[in-house]
Amino acid sequence: MANYLTLPTTTSKGRIRVVVETPRGTEAKLTYKPKKKLFEYTRPLPACLAYPYDWGFLPSTLGDVGDALDGLVIHEAASAPGVVIKCDLLAALRVMQTENGETVRNDRYVFCPHKQDAHSESLLGENVPDRLRSEIEQFFLASVSGTDKQ
Repeated sequence: MANYLTLPTTTSKGRIRVVVETPRGTEAKLTYKPKKKLFEYTRPLPACLAYPYDWGFLPSTLGDVGDALDGLVIHEAASAPGVVIKCDLLAALRVMQTENGETVRNDRYVFCPHKQDAHSESLLGENVPDRLRSEIEQFFLASVSGTDKQ
């Protein structure tokens, strides 16, 4: 298995790579463990909650929390842990996360597969509608319920 953390962040044509950790519909958080060379079950999501779209990370990046930057890929296709999707950036959500009494910035980036690589037109066009943005924000808040993260 490749070390996904060391893949270049962008392709030669400037597309952003997102490595899927947790596919849409999954009711648990999965995390890539490079030393073990696998994707590991981390924790369940709260009851009745599932990832609405593919969740993953941008390789060769480092956020304030000490791991790769996070990305949500909005599309209709099925994927799996370890799939690398060439994407276009749609939006960024500035997130301040508190864990164990320490507050750090842990932004979320929202992507769609690059148009020429997608099977159909993007679900969103060029931007994220306000209602969907609000739903994504609420998902991020709900997904850490019952953990020591806020």
